Amino acid sequence: MSQGLKPSTDLSNRIARIYPSLSNGHRRAADFVLQHPLDVATMTIEGLAEGSGTSNATVTRFVRALGYGGYGEFRAALSAALKFAHEPVDNFAGARAAPGSTFATFTAALADQATNLQAARDSLDEAAVTQAVALLLKASRVFIAASGASHHVASFLEDGLALYLDADVTFASSRTGPERAIRHMMSARPDDLVVAISVPRYSRATLDLATFAKKRGASVLALTDSPTSPLAPIADVALFAPARSRLLPNSPTAILALADALIAAIARERPDAVEALKELSESLLWTFYR
Repeated sequence: MSQGLKPSTDLSNRIARIYPSLSNGHRRAADFVLQHPLDVATMTIEGLAEGSGTSNATVTRFVRALGYGGYGEFRAALSAALKFAHEPVDNFAGARAAPGSTFATFTAALADQATNLQAARDSLDEAAVTQAVALLLKASRVFIAASGASHHVASFLEDGLALYLDADVTFASSRTGPERAIRHMMSARPDDLVVAISVPRYSRATLDLATFAKKRGASVLALTDSPTSPLAPIADVALFAPARSRLLPNSPTAILALADALIAAIARERPDAVEALKELSESLLWTFYR
């Protein structure tokens, strides 16, 4: 069996959006595509119809329901999705094959992070940063949604914001599982803020949680890699930091720097920040060894 189509591609996201409304025949076609993408990429429309136990007409209606003009356009989108899914593997193989020492690899990884950080700084928009800080300061509650490589960024942001905000700050999609995260989002109100963090390969769970909260009236602040991220269209404001890496699927370094900068900006804006930090320092006085 071929490896299933990744949930972070445009095609799989299109299927996910319309799947609940599909007919049984269309669902069989969708299931076959998701489970056998490599095979379908080389199949004719007749082959997909036979493989999914449907008909040519059903497949045609299915691809049009996805928003494609015809089967050829659908198959081109599938090829692009497969290329996206396998790109980190190809990059890793190419980087491993390139000549160089362990030290050269190490320094190149640091150079990648420096490039990402500079790109994040260059892409900053003053209005977006100002709006992001304002949303955090006025929110009654802040829910953070993240998974995968972004999980540690979310934990760091939760700790930092909790120190300086009056709002309740909760890492909604932490280790307690998706059911608990959904429960948090079900209580979302217009005076709440969701901070959604995701880099390629994007987390469908994070996107779904942010979308759900948005429908309930909450504002959404996205920390992601680029305007083409699926989080960008649903966010009230988005801050971008590249996550490119030659040897890894992605790198959260620049996104972590964005989180750190947000905490610093919040601390600067809070008039009682010095007192809050003083109280924390005094409470931890005997927990450090020096």
